[in-house]
Amino acid sequence: MSSTALPRRFVQQALILASLILSGQAGVAASCSNRAAISQAVGPMIMAGFFGTKTSDPGFQQVLSDLENGLVGGVVLLGRNVGTRDDLEAMIDRIRSCKCTAAPFIAIDDEGGTVERLGQNIGLAETPSAADIAQGSVAAAHTAYTALAEKLAALHINMNLAPVVDLNTNPSNPIIGQRQRSYGSEPDTVVRYAAAFIHAHRKKGILTVLKHFPGHGSSTADSHAGIADVTTTWSSAELKPYRRLIRRGLAGAIMVGHLANARRWGGVATQSGGHAVDRLLRHDLRYDGVVMTDDLAMKAILDAKPPAAAAIDAVKAGADIIMFTKFSDEDQTADVGRDINAALTTAVCSGELKADALQRSVARIRKWRAGWTRHSRRQAQRHTSVTVL
Repeated sequence: MSSTALPRRFVQQALILASLILSGQAGVAASCSNRAAISQAVGPMIMAGFFGTKTSDPGFQQVLSDLENGLVGGVVLLGRNVGTRDDLEAMIDRIRSCKCTAAPFIAIDDEGGTVERLGQNIGLAETPSAADIAQGSVAAAHTAYTALAEKLAALHINMNLAPVVDLNTNPSNPIIGQRQRSYGSEPDTVVRYAAAFIHAHRKKGILTVLKHFPGHGSSTADSHAGIADVTTTWSSAELKPYRRLIRRGLAGAIMVGHLANARRWGGVATQSGGHAVDRLLRHDLRYDGVVMTDDLAMKAILDAKPPAAAAIDAVKAGADIIMFTKFSDEDQTADVGRDINAALTTAVCSGELKADALQRSVARIRKWRAGWTRHSRRQAQRHTSVTVL
């Protein structure tokens, strides 16, 4: 990829979306003669998963094709994709060398503890859970997270879907408290250790994503299994880690959970009708960075609506990046990236999704990616200088 490919691609996308705004949605709905261009414009807004552990697997070949055709902007690696280390490295190397107009995001959620994708299963060191990390010093946390970041960097993974900044206000919470994924119940504690996580990853050129906004720690349900309604348990204190990390410039991106609160943000935060993003995050916390959904493949979403509708509703709710890793465990052949791209493209063509909102999303992704690209180049130059010396 040339040094000018990235900005040129995003300039083209911005021009496409700007032309839609100027031409008016009615004209777009009438013919949508530029459907292919719109498809390319929404591509960076999609992070897709796949089934398979080898480069020869159909699921991998499918997601690779979607990357090269600009239908998606990145790929999410899950436990189901980790076979042997050699096979994992081969897949990542193939993605990195893809015929893509921009370097793809290669994401994983490797928090440590019970959410450890890359540990003894492929002969690598384990990372302690957030709860265990918080029992030690911040310096020790930085050491542990530096080792984690080095592990990801060695594999050329460039995004870690972490840290968790949920407050552990309900230790019996089945998905946060019981799994030791929170640093603690006090915002100060959470911010200190989350900052150590973020700084360690940034030094290795790895993007991080705060989660699960507006706060999953008080829930009594697991959003993987169904909607987590936090109307009676959530408190505004759960926003404090986000507010402080945003002010410190440590919120590169924020993941929104499938959480409902009738009093504070209405419906599910990742779906239309929920106002967690526009009211709490954009207005109250004054955050203008990238907003990503938690995986829309969770039962909390797909039990209520089909994938296409879920993706469109997530954009309406304010998401910049849609994460969709599968449609079901039974259907391992669906082309998730292509289908979600088609759904968003059709919604833009019909006027259901507004081009100006998509333009803002693409601009946020562009800014986030550009910062990562500049940092990666500086790191590479520094490494080259050291090697020469």
